Amino acid sequence: MGEWWYWLGHQGWEFVDFGKGFQVLLMGIFILWMIVVYRGIKPALIKKEPWNLPNWILYSVIGIPLLFLSGFVAKPETNFVIADFWRWMVIHMWVEAFFEVFITVIVSYLMVLMGLVSRQAAIRVVYFATILFLGTGLLGISHNFYWNAKPVATMALGSVFSTLQFVPLILLTVEAYRFKNMPKMAIGDVEHKNLGNFGFPEVFLFLIAVNFWNFFGAGVLGIIINLPIMNYFEHGTYLTVNHAHAALMGVYGNISLAALLFASRLMIKEQYWNKKVVNFSFWSINIGLMLMVVLDLFPAGSIQFKAVVEQGLWYGRSHEFVDYGIFNKLTWMRGIGASVFFFGGVLPLTWFIVSRLRSLKPTIDTIEQMDPINPIKKDQEILEPEEVI
Repeated sequence: MGEWWYWLGHQGWEFVDFGKGFQVLLMGIFILWMIVVYRGIKPALIKKEPWNLPNWILYSVIGIPLLFLSGFVAKPETNFVIADFWRWMVIHMWVEAFFEVFITVIVSYLMVLMGLVSRQAAIRVVYFATILFLGTGLLGISHNFYWNAKPVATMALGSVFSTLQFVPLILLTVEAYRFKNMPKMAIGDVEHKNLGNFGFPEVFLFLIAVNFWNFFGAGVLGIIINLPIMNYFEHGTYLTVNHAHAALMGVYGNISLAALLFASRLMIKEQYWNKKVVNFSFWSINIGLMLMVVLDLFPAGSIQFKAVVEQGLWYGRSHEFVDYGIFNKLTWMRGIGASVFFFGGVLPLTWFIVSRLRSLKPTIDTIEQMDPINPIKKDQEILEPEEVI
C-alpha cells in the first residue's frame, strides 16, 4: 500500500494501531455525536445555572473529542518520550477521566429522571466525581511512565490514584438503592413485587451492573495491572484484555443498555412491556461476560504473564505459546461465556426491542394530551422533579 499504509493500515505506534484515516473518521463521529446530544438537551440548558445536570452532559460530551485530539500528536518521526506521553493521554486520561465523568453524569441524570435521587444530590456527586476523576486521572496516568524515565515514587502514586475512580458511582448507587427501597422501609411489610414500576426496576438493574463492573472490572482487575512492576511485564498480555473486556462492556455496555431501556420503557405501551425478557437478557449478558473473564481472560492472562516474566514478551506473544497448549484451550473456553452473552442476552433483547416497534405510545403534541382524563390547564403550575422529591 506504500504511503497509504499510514492512513489505512498502521500508524507505527503500539496501542494506536489503526490507520490515521480511521482515527480522523472516529473524530468526525464524535463531533456528530456532540451535535446530536446538544440538539437533544438544548431545551433543558439553563443559562444562569451553568452546573445543572444537562449542562454537565454537554461539558463532558465536548471534553471527549477535545481530549481525543491528543491522539493526533504522535507520528512515526515524533520523539519517543513526547509520543509516549500523548499516547497514554488517550489510553488513560481520555478513557478513565472524561469518559468516566460522562458515565457518572448519565447515571446521575437517569436516576433523577427515575425518581431515585434528588437533583441536588446528583449534582453533588457529579462535582465530587469530576474532581476525583480528573485529579486521579492526571496523577494516575503516571503509573504508565516507566518507559520515559519517571521517578518510581511518581509511578507508585499514580498506581494508587488510578484505582480510586469507581468511588463516586458506588456512593451514588448506595443512595439510589436506599431511595428505591424507601416505600418498603416506610411501610415495613410491603413486598418488593408490590412496589410495581417504582424506580424503573429493569433499568435500575443495569445501573447496578454499571457500578459492579466499574468496581470489579475497572477497579479490582485494574489494580492487578496498575502496579508499576506488574504494568511493565503485563503489557501486550491477556491481563490487559481481561481488564478491558470487563471495564468496557461492563460499564459502557450496561449504561448504553440502561439508556436504551429507559427510553423504551417510556415509549412502549404498558401491556407490551416484558419484564421477564429484559431480566433474562440482563442476567445472560452479565453472567456471560463474567464467564468470559473467569474461564479464559484472567487465567490465560495469568499464564501468559508468568511466561513473559520467565522467558520474555517474545515468547508470551509467540505462535508456539498462543496457538498451542493450555492457552489455546482456555481461548476456546471463552466460547461458553460468549454463547451465553449472545444467545441468552443480545438476541432476546434485540428481538424484544424490534418486535415492539408497532407497540409504541401515540405521539403527544401538547401538555394537555399527557392526561386526557384530568388534563393540565395552561395556567396550572407544574412542579419540577426536585420539588416533587
